[in-house]
Amino acid sequence: MRPDTLNPKYCYDFLSTQGCLRGSACKLRHDILKCSCGMVLRRRDHHSHVRGKRHTHLHRQARKSRSVLPVVEDPELSPLNSNRQTESSEPEALAVVRCSRCQKRALHSQMAEHLKTHDVQERLESVYAIAENNKHGITIDGLDGVDFGIVGEEQKPVVQLKILRESEPGPQAQTPHVIRLSKCRLQSSSRKDQYGDKFSAELVGSRFITPGHPRFLNVTFQPSYAGRYEDRLELVFRNQTTRSRFVIQRRLVAIVGDKDDHDQIQPSAPYTRRNKRVLLNLDGPIRRGQRPPTWTKTKWVTVLPKFDVPSQIRDVLYKQVASKRKDILALVKEMLPSQFNLTTYGSYFQLLLFLEEEQEKQNLDAYAMEGATLKPNYPRYELEVKGLAEGRPSVLVGDFILVRPTHSTDRTWFQGRVHQVYETHVSLRFDDTFSTYRGTSFDVRFVFNRLPLRRMHMAVMNNNNPPRLLFPGPEHTRNLRKVSDELINQITPFNRAVGSDPEQLEAVAAIVNMPPGSPPFVVFGPPGTGKTVTLVEAMHQLLDKDPSTRLLVCAPNNSAADIIATQLMSLGPSVLLRLNSLSRKLSDMTSKELRKFSLINDNEVFAMPTLEALSKFRVVVSTCITAGVPASLGIKRGFYSHIFVDEAGQATEPTVMVPLKELVGPETNVVLAGDNKQLGPIVHSGLASHFGLRTSYLARIMDREIYDLDGRSNFGGRGITITKLVKNFRSHPAILAFSNEHFYNHELQYCGNPVLTRSLENSEELPKKKFPLIFHGIVGKDQREESSPSFFNIEEASMVKKYCLSLISDRKNGIRAEHIAVITPYHAQRIKILNLLHRQHTTREIKVGSVEEFQGQEKRIVIISTVRSSTDFIGADIHRMLGFVASPHRFNVAITRAQALLIVIGNPMTLSLDPLWRSFLSYIHSHGGWRGKTISFDNSEDGNGEEYVQGIRQRATGEAEEAIAKLKALIVRKNEEIEDGFQFELDEDDSDEDEPGFGIGEGFVIREED
Repeated sequence: MRPDTLNPKYCYDFLSTQGCLRGSACKLRHDILKCSCGMVLRRRDHHSHVRGKRHTHLHRQARKSRSVLPVVEDPELSPLNSNRQTESSEPEALAVVRCSRCQKRALHSQMAEHLKTHDVQERLESVYAIAENNKHGITIDGLDGVDFGIVGEEQKPVVQLKILRESEPGPQAQTPHVIRLSKCRLQSSSRKDQYGDKFSAELVGSRFITPGHPRFLNVTFQPSYAGRYEDRLELVFRNQTTRSRFVIQRRLVAIVGDKDDHDQIQPSAPYTRRNKRVLLNLDGPIRRGQRPPTWTKTKWVTVLPKFDVPSQIRDVLYKQVASKRKDILALVKEMLPSQFNLTTYGSYFQLLLFLEEEQEKQNLDAYAMEGATLKPNYPRYELEVKGLAEGRPSVLVGDFILVRPTHSTDRTWFQGRVHQVYETHVSLRFDDTFSTYRGTSFDVRFVFNRLPLRRMHMAVMNNNNPPRLLFPGPEHTRNLRKVSDELINQITPFNRAVGSDPEQLEAVAAIVNMPPGSPPFVVFGPPGTGKTVTLVEAMHQLLDKDPSTRLLVCAPNNSAADIIATQLMSLGPSVLLRLNSLSRKLSDMTSKELRKFSLINDNEVFAMPTLEALSKFRVVVSTCITAGVPASLGIKRGFYSHIFVDEAGQATEPTVMVPLKELVGPETNVVLAGDNKQLGPIVHSGLASHFGLRTSYLARIMDREIYDLDGRSNFGGRGITITKLVKNFRSHPAILAFSNEHFYNHELQYCGNPVLTRSLENSEELPKKKFPLIFHGIVGKDQREESSPSFFNIEEASMVKKYCLSLISDRKNGIRAEHIAVITPYHAQRIKILNLLHRQHTTREIKVGSVEEFQGQEKRIVIISTVRSSTDFIGADIHRMLGFVASPHRFNVAITRAQALLIVIGNPMTLSLDPLWRSFLSYIHSHGGWRGKTISFDNSEDGNGEEYVQGIRQRATGEAEEAIAKLKALIVRKNEEIEDGFQFELDEDDSDEDEPGFGIGEGFVIREED
């Protein structure tokens, strides 16, 4: 944008990577965004702008100058911009540094402010500790806090605190000072008295505290809804003799919930951060272990090269040749090709794969063990591995684990092959020379399984680089035409439902009539629009049309591949093969019917077919990585006429290239299905992510001209190279509306079966009938246990169980356990919820899992537990309190799984820190779906996320400073003696005159409504 076109009312700093540093002090507009066409405009004008001519014109110009490099900006690592400029002149303020106190990262320009928050927090904790101490001969019960424990919603417990004054020594015992309880106040009280939001206090007896005559204070807790409640009781005493005052505080805590639930899933042990272990160097020879005997031998035609990581890359990462992040990025950039094209495609992605491998190895090395024991179970040995159940570390059958006796003079490492994986231990097989005796301890090192990455290297580095596949452009669409109505009408759907959806039918007709050797066809399928159904229909049509058709069907993970294979089972086991990895557990395939379409040996382990057997199947379904097997067995390129990749947006580009570059021939057609608004690839390396590995192949090619959905291009487009499905058959309109507005430009149409989607509109659970969404506000507590970094929230887990039991008991609506899904982003919370649900036979079949496990799936009822509930708003890393709950793609997947009822359980104060969540909470509140903890923000405001968070932080810091100053004045102070330049003035409520009841000063920490 030219300087003469800048709007003087807009804050353009807000759009930069570091944001507006002035925060709420900035007087310019922050409710702006930068459109993909380059224009900066108000958020509310964006919807109409993208449909206008100016956007079309600017977007076309932008496309001409846009780089083809697949670069994404990592918000955690950036400040580098998306054109990969890593200039040495980058301002020092944009460098990322690590805080010496909390080890969290922040921009250099923000570190001073971050350190101030530590100072404020430490000073506040210090002054609270002093305020809680007994003093001047006055002792009060509850020095460590007044804990009401776990109470029911109908209870009204009372805790009595004894106030005792010790006798004064010496002459003062004859004429003791007159001490009077001047004020009793609760911080949450809006009236500044002893009546707080949920707690109240009442003194029994006289206010004058005399030696030998205890006074009693009754503190009452009045619950209203489930959750955790905290408050502070402040008692201000006045020494009438010395005309001085002092304060004693007590923390009040109560939990409303089910005591049995809390007892069952409380932390098993205090959380301790996993020790950073000294790297166990491979400083000796390795004695190889034995292959699992349950595996069937496979005759491979192609041997995978090792693709070892070059020493140059190791030097950059480990030898401290660069100490600053920007310097490391610059060095990595120098190793990358300067151009990203057909010639450099392989070397570009190979470097990213090396970076990813080194990060994954580093992550795995953190689980190395010293002093471990091996339990003999001849001919195998059992090794206990903590965290195995939650994938920390991730161990599969066939993996290697190295062991060596601790302090042994023989430096030989014994390689154990994993033969079986259990919940808490693995079964290993070493060579026959290995032995141990009771009391021997071992050093243990886990070995990274390089097979998937080696397959990716093999794919990206081979010489099969068809331009129509890697860089599809206008030149590849010359022979393509939009499918005519005549061709569409020739389709007789196998699935009748497809015939009633014009977009699905158009996609099927386009796929069936693709000329051989076309650019990839994309089925863009938002939630519930039936993209998998569309793919399956296209497969049936292709197989029916031409007997020579052979299909390879892939997905990024086993669950997605199983879903497709299940829908193709009508083809019969002689036509369809579900090809599985040797390391996959048979029990992971929950469909026993699908096992008939898989190759399983006598040991109940998946096996590989021979080349001859594999060639007989017309349809092979596998994960993208296992799709490298056919080429290794000897299948030639072009053998499969069509290759389908479902959920293509979830996989990295090298992952998708395993089936494509290995098996695509000159006439092979490729079909991709997915939604780049849902889950993307998982990438561990920040460096690899920064340089493009997190951008999926689907997302990259959808940004190319021939996949334009808005009609701005003269080449390709809707019905030719891409189809966007817009009819949602899954969800109630109210459940879909928010996602439709915020992710899909209001294009989705509500076409679900009303018998299902509207079946719970009158459920007794709903705060408002006809609106089947509930947000249940609950203030819980983030907790962790033992050495697991995963969070859980007992209050939310108990509430999930309560909803599940209530729903299943609703016989009128016929709700069963299999109708309900529980989604939670943390493994620890999943385990806690399962523990509670398994206590009841009616809830044992409820599926509980992460967002990733539910991608592409749907349930009649979905309950989401968001877990994070921290309210420490003083810290500068306020966004991190949400963890990956704040991922827009995860959010979109989670809220679009429900068909008839969506229940979200969380802390509104924490969730509202994220602008997307705040909008969602406002949507539910404005439609009457709120329950529990009241809304904690103004749902009419339209401020940007950073501005809102900055306001929260400043308010919390201000209140903390006020509390520090006030308590300094009250701890011990004569009215005439003013210290530190602080002037404390008595207000009317602080007068010494007796009055009925107790006054209380203004609250000084975050109040509940804040």
